[in-house]
Amino acid sequence: MESGDFIIWEPLKNNPFDRFHEPMNLVSLNYDGEDFVLTFSAFNSEEEFKFTYRQNDPSFYAIRHFRILKEWTRGDIEILISKLREEREAEGLPKFEYDPTFYKIENSSFESWYKTIDFSLPSPEDSHLEHHLYISSDYFIDVLSENQPTITKST
Repeated sequence: MESGDFIIWEPLKNNPFDRFHEPMNLVSLNYDGEDFVLTFSAFNSEEEFKFTYRQNDPSFYAIRHFRILKEWTRGDIEILISKLREEREAEGLPKFEYDPTFYKIENSSFESWYKTIDFSLPSPEDSHLEHHLYISSDYFIDVLSENQPTITKST
């Protein structure tokens, strides 16, 4: 059960995805031991967006861990998204113009759990581990990485 702090993540300019009105479809997930690649498409378009986490020298691993859950909704996630909406309204920020599909999660319970099993992580002050959450039409995909993905678009 997730308990972290949600932050809307905007990795795409002109994001075509809306969680409920223009959901993104997971086309493929590939991890070859080096690079980790997620490919999504829009349901009403032939455009595909490839999110590639690359293995590079500063960060030996492309990703540290991932999990994928085949679910249309998750109660714990819905509660945290509602909490984010309420916090935004309390701060006088505008309401969401759409239902986001990309989030970063700070103080993530998934990240905390992972840190208890991987002792190769650098010390907290040297680590830049982030929890990225992708919500597609049928899947919740959590990625722990010290890298930001490279995003390419194709038609």
